[in-house]
Amino acid sequence: MNESARRGPLEWLIFVVAVAMSAYHIQIAYTGGYEPLFQRALSYLFGLTLIFLMYRRPAGGGWRAAIVVAPILLAVVSAFYPIWEIEYFLNRLYYVDPLRLTDYVLGVTIIVLTLEAARRTINNALPLIALFFLIYSYNGIAPYLPWEFGHGGASFAHIVEHHYITYDGLWTTPMSVFSVYIFLFILFGAFLERMGASEFYVKLSMAVAGRLRGGPAKAAIFASAMTGTIMGSANANVVTTGAFTIPMMKRTGFRPETAAGIETAASTGGQIMPPVMGASAFLIVEFTGISYWEIVKVSILPAVLYFFSVYAIVHLEARKGGLVGLSRDQVPPLGPVMKQGWFYLLPPMIILAVLMTGRPVPYAGLAGILSVVILAALKGALILIEKARKEGVTVGEVLGAITGGLWNIIEAMDKGARQSLPIAAAVGTVGLIMGALFQTGLGLKFSSMVTALAGDSLLLGIFLVGIASFVLGMGLPTSAAYIVLSVMAVPAMLELGESVGLSLLAAHLIVFWYSLDSCFTPPVCVPAYTAAGLANANPSKAAWAAFMTAKGMYIMPLMFAFTPILMLDKPFLVAETFVAGLLGFIAIAAAIVGHMYFPISFPVRMILGASSLLLFWPGMFPHLTGGLILGGIFVIQRKRLMTEGEPAARPVAPPPLEPA
Repeated sequence: MNESARRGPLEWLIFVVAVAMSAYHIQIAYTGGYEPLFQRALSYLFGLTLIFLMYRRPAGGGWRAAIVVAPILLAVVSAFYPIWEIEYFLNRLYYVDPLRLTDYVLGVTIIVLTLEAARRTINNALPLIALFFLIYSYNGIAPYLPWEFGHGGASFAHIVEHHYITYDGLWTTPMSVFSVYIFLFILFGAFLERMGASEFYVKLSMAVAGRLRGGPAKAAIFASAMTGTIMGSANANVVTTGAFTIPMMKRTGFRPETAAGIETAASTGGQIMPPVMGASAFLIVEFTGISYWEIVKVSILPAVLYFFSVYAIVHLEARKGGLVGLSRDQVPPLGPVMKQGWFYLLPPMIILAVLMTGRPVPYAGLAGILSVVILAALKGALILIEKARKEGVTVGEVLGAITGGLWNIIEAMDKGARQSLPIAAAVGTVGLIMGALFQTGLGLKFSSMVTALAGDSLLLGIFLVGIASFVLGMGLPTSAAYIVLSVMAVPAMLELGESVGLSLLAAHLIVFWYSLDSCFTPPVCVPAYTAAGLANANPSKAAWAAFMTAKGMYIMPLMFAFTPILMLDKPFLVAETFVAGLLGFIAIAAAIVGHMYFPISFPVRMILGASSLLLFWPGMFPHLTGGLILGGIFVIQRKRLMTEGEPAARPVAPPPLEPA
């Protein structure tokens, strides 16, 4: 309630709009939604209005006030117009009926506002890329392009109509996914976070892993994995868990850049951790028609392998630095931690259980939110009952608890809407990019170029897609990079992978995983820079540390293409591939770090690299050969350990149990 006392009139307006936005999206999930254009336009109306209300310049008088107010009013009018004139939008003949003057003015207005919203909430790169594609679409530019990129061109009127009036621009698939899936699960995360789940996940992770070698770094992995299941945002994950784990890692001896890199790599993995994965996972549902539950099932083992790859790097870095875990008095006991917060584990499990029954994804999201509300109510009731037994409670205290609980629900709705705004801006801007790709046919041309450059090699085709994701990752957030790459690269991979039986889901997962490198690809990687800020580290060095730690993000897509890791109907092959993958990540971690129990020479590191390649390669013989090589080096190191003893551990300063 203290939060409401500090709100001024403008903050109250933002609060009301945010709560209304959450209520609207809950209604979509509950009722099944509205006519697609109406539903998407109203969803974007809320998002665009909130963006210009929140991400505004300092208010002033005269023309400065007009600069602040004008985008808000224009956003409301231009996004509300398709809702008000829904019959006109649905009944007109596209590219045949002439545009009204209002269509021109408001169409251009909303396109400009979409680019500005992305600039304010994300970065400059995304709107610049979208602007490039809009210019590329124009027929005044097309004749001067090289033949590979040339096209018939679209008139100014057709560009405006394509992006504003039809379903192929602003109102295309990403906006649909945002209104139906993404917002709901962001809201679920906000409810669970408001309930206090993030703090519990960090404490539980510290209780489980704090006493291990390099314990705080390993706790960061577990905490980021668990927090990622309720957030699906790498940057939010870094802020939530990194505020606690990064100072702990530094106190136990990790360099600031290493601590920031570990936290970034672990938080990035939160977007691939079921049951609530990143926004791109819901986009896969729309692009492929495959159920979300099927995507969750096949994503569990790859997610485990990825987090294990980060764990292996952390463990060997800790050994290399002579680091130890925290002492018993510095780690919260597991039993009391579980007793105080075991119920925080239930909502993600409830979502998983609902998905297993085959119910629609929005139904699972609603069930998750409802379970959080019920658990919070039970928690509050138990606290009141305990207090009543000891000292008694008054009617006022009971009413106060009920009022406080209801206010927490409203505050969670406000927070969820605010957290969704960067995604809303991203899907609007990416809708413009997708519209241009459809209008110019560039997606098919890019696919043809990849196929031609790769020849008949799927491996080379995947490398080319990886390079494209690396470049796009410098400017696009994960969901935007995935959308652009999926439109342009998936057809090429399916054509190249036809001979090896590459499935549609595997192709999309390859693109999905590669698009995650936007979280740690220098020179633009917001989560890595956020972690660097928390660690007081050099941002570029922190980004490269994250890049090295997150190596599994580049290896797993190759496994999707060439191994049976996704073929859950072949359990023995999957088990063999999984075990070989675990050993492969141990081998490559040792090769990268240059340490096992003792330092490893360069030639041996090369041998370990070859061992990891064999372990990742499909087939029993490569797996056995790679395993024997790794086992031989391990035995040599182990014998030396038994002869010489454990290297001296580095003393650590006692860290605080709570972040400053």
